[in-house]
Amino acid sequence: MLTWLRNRSAPTRTARDLYGSIVTAARDPAFYRGLGVPDTAEARLEILALHLVAVADRLLRALPAGPALARTLGEVFIADMDDNMRELGVGDLAVPRKVKHMAALLRDRHSAYLAALAKPADGLAELRFAIERQMHILPGGAAADCTALARHLGWLVVALDGQPDGALLAGRVVLDGPASGTDKGTSP
Repeated sequence: MLTWLRNRSAPTRTARDLYGSIVTAARDPAFYRGLGVPDTAEARLEILALHLVAVADRLLRALPAGPALARTLGEVFIADMDDNMRELGVGDLAVPRKVKHMAALLRDRHSAYLAALAKPADGLAELRFAIERQMHILPGGAAADCTALARHLGWLVVALDGQPDGALLAGRVVLDGPASGTDKGTSP
């Protein structure tokens, strides 16, 4: 019985490790100081979604265990959003609706960003436009450097492709922020 429980919790621990790395990367002050992203809960969620999309996409292309881990990563995100809503004092009846909205947000960003990245000729422009659409609906979001965010996401996808499947499936991922000093070039 304990073996079953331990085996079941291993993917959750791995997803939590990945999620912790994603949250750390999304909290990089360079997004909010250097790239003009407003330091609000909504904008932080957008930056979190940007990183979640990149990691989930990489997991979906990993070994056969990758898609299951990507799904578990999504579940960890949902659980974290649920916990955060309750911690912020959102009423019990409103939490499921708000969390469902956040899950839809992540799904929408995943579709939009990956569709833009799939267009090699004008992928950066499409990605910038997709990010800009999301940032413009946020108060103060129009000031965000969406071109730099698009470059960051493009770079992140390439960097994740260079990381071994085994490390990702073990919950080890390297996500440098825009101020990491890494030359991200001008295109994804």
